[in-house]
Amino acid sequence: MPLLRYKRIAAILFCFFGLASCASMTSDKTTKAIPVSWDKGFTMPALLASPGVSLNDIGDLPKLVAASWYAEINVSQTKVGDAVFSSCSDYFDKGQQSTRTVRDSEMDAYMEFKIMCEATRLLINAKPSKESFMQGNLLTIDTPHLWPKDMALQISIAESRRSADDPKIKTWSDATPITQYKSLSETQAIYFHEGGYQEVEVLGNGDANDDGIEDLFLIVRDQVEGGDYFNLRLFVLSVDARGTWMLIKQI
Repeated sequence: MPLLRYKRIAAILFCFFGLASCASMTSDKTTKAIPVSWDKGFTMPALLASPGVSLNDIGDLPKLVAASWYAEINVSQTKVGDAVFSSCSDYFDKGQQSTRTVRDSEMDAYMEFKIMCEATRLLINAKPSKESFMQGNLLTIDTPHLWPKDMALQISIAESRRSADDPKIKTWSDATPITQYKSLSETQAIYFHEGGYQEVEVLGNGDANDDGIEDLFLIVRDQVEGGDYFNLRLFVLSVDARGTWMLIKQI
């Protein structure tokens, strides 16, 4: 009997009687974790007072929380009343859903700071993924037919409730049919519909809900044509093996 075959049989017998592990015999493959990552849409470093905080790896993200913004924002309706926010630390410690800027003209800037702070926290808390079901370019003309209805432009609470309560409305395009699509890059696109448009941009990826599956982090800028309405929203979406997209979180 060839020596190699003899050793193989001996190893099997050892495995059978519990004297050796079979794991190395069945497969030498190991599952490589998919790291947390960020894309061009994550602009927190550009919102800081100076370029002193570099973002080279995941360990640098916490530095962005304490770093000063490029401008101070006077706000009201915080946890401590009127306040001045100048960093993500200020926002996390004192901000709440009802917080508004003292000057109306600074509200758009505050929303940008707020969403990027939330994105920073999201990336910090995210974990590497064990598997991913995302394939190819995610921002295509067909995307609104696949993504959940929560993505749709909603400029009033009544409209939001109507969409949420209607079982016939399942996808983004069900709620707001898309009339035109413009791709800016693989990670950024504009979706037009009657009366407005939405700019969608990828912020990054990671496992946000600890299920081992890679999630997609997005920012959506909602705008109404011929008006001054503007909103900024942060989404976490996930897709399963069947290609079904679902909402994990919205801010």
